[in-house]
Amino acid sequence: MHVSALLEFDAVPLDTGDEVAVLLDITAPERDEGEERPPSTLQVVLDRSGSMHAGGRLSGAVRALTSLVDRLDPADRFGVVVFSDQAQALVPAGPLTDKATVKERIRALRAGGSTDLSSGLMRGVQEARRASGDQGATLLLVSDGHANQGVTDPARLAEIARTAYGSGVATTTVGYGLGYDEALLGAVADGGAGDALFAEDPDTAVGLLQGEVDHLLAKTAQAASLRVRSGPHVRSVELLGGLPADRLPDGDIVVELGDFYSGERRRLLMRLDVAGIPDPGPASVAALEVTYVDPSELDTYTVTMPVPVNVVPGDEAARRIADPAVSTEKAYQKAQEAKRRASEALRRGDRGAAAAELESARQELHTRAGDAPEDMARQVADQVAELDLLARSARTDDAARAAKATYMSGHSQSRKRGSRQQAYGDGLPFPPNVAAPGGRTSRRHLESSLLGLAVGDGFGDRHFSPAVARNAGKELPPAPWRWTDDTLMACSIADVLLRSGHVDPDALARSFAEHFDSGRKYGAATLELLERVRQGEHWKGLAEAQFSGGGSWGNGAAMRVAPLGAYFAGDLARARDEAARSARVTHTHEEGVAGAVAVAVAASAAAGIPDTTGEQLLEAAIEHTPGGQVREGLIQARNLMQAPSDTAARSLGTGSRVSAPDTVPFAVWSAATRMDDFGATVRTCAEAGGDRDTTSAIAGGIAAARTGAEGIPAEWRARVEPLPEWVGR
Repeated sequence: MHVSALLEFDAVPLDTGDEVAVLLDITAPERDEGEERPPSTLQVVLDRSGSMHAGGRLSGAVRALTSLVDRLDPADRFGVVVFSDQAQALVPAGPLTDKATVKERIRALRAGGSTDLSSGLMRGVQEARRASGDQGATLLLVSDGHANQGVTDPARLAEIARTAYGSGVATTTVGYGLGYDEALLGAVADGGAGDALFAEDPDTAVGLLQGEVDHLLAKTAQAASLRVRSGPHVRSVELLGGLPADRLPDGDIVVELGDFYSGERRRLLMRLDVAGIPDPGPASVAALEVTYVDPSELDTYTVTMPVPVNVVPGDEAARRIADPAVSTEKAYQKAQEAKRRASEALRRGDRGAAAAELESARQELHTRAGDAPEDMARQVADQVAELDLLARSARTDDAARAAKATYMSGHSQSRKRGSRQQAYGDGLPFPPNVAAPGGRTSRRHLESSLLGLAVGDGFGDRHFSPAVARNAGKELPPAPWRWTDDTLMACSIADVLLRSGHVDPDALARSFAEHFDSGRKYGAATLELLERVRQGEHWKGLAEAQFSGGGSWGNGAAMRVAPLGAYFAGDLARARDEAARSARVTHTHEEGVAGAVAVAVAASAAAGIPDTTGEQLLEAAIEHTPGGQVREGLIQARNLMQAPSDTAARSLGTGSRVSAPDTVPFAVWSAATRMDDFGATVRTCAEAGGDRDTTSAIAGGIAAARTGAEGIPAEWRARVEPLPEWVGR
């Protein structure tokens, strides 16, 4: 185990109280390739109460568990406890010598009854301890509801998990669907030194459970803990990010870190309140001890390091320079604390307070981003982008979904800092930012697609109204259907294309800035960018600097681009290149650009390839979209061509996170599965929830590129707000 520490300031003022911030960096040992691993113990505790029948959750869990059985070795110990009104050891924990029988028992599961989570947890702990002996075990608790029988108090349930951890059983929880109690499952995960994960749909659950098993099989350190031994000058110790800690009778602080997989790196940040030290010179204010067990040998190791400071006169201390890594981490962990407060606000129904917490954290982290060390810069940029999306979700998304996503993000990134950072498609091979040569174009297809986009935008935006949503499918929303920034920015793209025949980024940025209207529901980051372009700043530097230099990976570039694809009807490569160029004016993150490419290519295929099928349309988008999350979503969409719309929505996402990967696949799927029916295409998106105006705008733009303006129902065309007169004039 490699352990290092950094201090924000390595000096403290003489005889004056001060704060010492310490960043602890821990990296687990790496397992050599080909090295034999010891048998692992995995105990699953699965909720099978009546609510698990809804949304295919139990069948999804069954699919996940059978896949886990296949991934484990016969020597690994595996067990399943199920619970509803009472707990039952469906698969007694033990070696997987008969995988076929184990899978047969799992497939026979049926839902029914209430939720006595405590009995399931305690029975699972018993099985895990029995099977693992003193070798340690991982317990995965999967539930979709609230504990309503047995022990229901979160603190008592957390204590059960804490006691189990003391016996070598680490507990991770997976909240399933939108009805579970994230605070309760989070408390259990904290007690068990594990993660608190959120799976809204079965496919996500499968992926999360498989990921946990991958970590289990790669484990190189278990039962890890941090002990902070405070010296006489330390008045208190605080762990930032909401990380739980216990105080021992001698005053030392202990933090349970759980298990580490091969090469896993985590960062912990603590703040020591140091009283004035009367003697100048070097002093040690505390000692840090990291203890862990090697799972191969079951030997215990401890790494100890002091926390040294230099006591200097006050005027010298005033000239200290903060270590940028520690200062950046402080802002990062404060953001995780803000996520927890925002989640609490959402649970009590205060959307405004939640959004304000997240936006304030985003702004503070953004101001620190320029000082972030190179190895932290990308993580900080992604975090700034995520905070922006979470803030938007807090304002407009389903409150339960927003609360759970926010809670899970904060929990994971404060407790397993560095182990679960998302990567958004590094190194996508996009074309250079130069004009493409001339080629075939179609004004008619562009105008049809633009109208379809505007109709979809206005129709979808109307469905944010609860009254309209209740009558979805029964009657059209009342006129006028006012469109949003999706349409207004699409008009700028159309205008630039009709004037010059290609995307001129400078002209496009000027048009975006000239015509933007703050009443059209722009995202905060785009609104700020366009206001600064209006004031004379150049778009390129502003776009590249967004989200601390990572660029935006939101759905804004995709929402406006369908008419561009239609304009280059049938010329898929040209549509791809011009779409990437149009995206970079505001969205430089690879996934943000990939979303625009996918939509433009789909619209180009719909407009210019006669008799193309929905599957062929998706294939074209997949072929031209560089590797990453958007492309992976398109591949999944192709595999869901025969699925019901609610299944596709759960699997692909409906824009609730306002990111390109969470928006584009479902919108393109909706158009591909309803190729010649504009109304059905747009209704599918609007009624699925999430970012309704954007998914409906994307799908409507693709659909109308195929059907022409005449394929949009006349009554719908009559209800939408007229398009601006300046387009193409």
